[in-house]
Amino acid sequence: MHEVKVVSLDKIEATNNEVRILARDASGDLVLVFPQALWESVVQEASSPSEPTPGELEELETLKRRLVEHARENSFTTILEDVPLGGPLDGSSGQQFDLVLRPAGLLAVTTGYVFLPVVSPEHVARLGVSLDEDDFVEQAYLIGAIADRRALAAGDEGLKALSVRGRRCSASRFELAPELWQVLSEKLGWNNVEPVAPMGADKNYGKEG
Repeated sequence: MHEVKVVSLDKIEATNNEVRILARDASGDLVLVFPQALWESVVQEASSPSEPTPGELEELETLKRRLVEHARENSFTTILEDVPLGGPLDGSSGQQFDLVLRPAGLLAVTTGYVFLPVVSPEHVARLGVSLDEDDFVEQAYLIGAIADRRALAAGDEGLKALSVRGRRCSASRFELAPELWQVLSEKLGWNNVEPVAPMGADKNYGKEG
């Protein structure tokens, strides 16, 4: 990784498509060019409080409750809470799912859910390792009132992160578990989720400083 230390900021120019920052480092002039969407995301990250708000925590709890209600109303074959990773009777990993759901039907998928105030890259890394050793849950979601953007980018096909704040996810709404998107859209009023491109499931991701 190449590090540049900016010593002065000369000018910021904004157009409809990009933001250009004219600055200086120890070796001379710099021009940093950000696509508009990326710049807005950076500003949002910088200005957002690091702790979830009471409203975000309430929405997180509501999502969990609504998922359970949805599963019961639709006669899911599996509705379990506080399930140790490894299966309902195996707690060897020391981690657990807050909720495990499986709809009825031959092609149904067993999905595990973990709900946290803040989802970090470390959470993704630890759960990813444990999920690889689990023969009960087929896919998992780490859902936070807030999710670090790096945590969202660390998701993969089997493990995804979702953030209440910003309504962002490491997958598009079309890739979400059907019951999850139904609850988000029909019960919580979400129109969409902002997908964050995954970087792949690097099990060491988030362990470096």
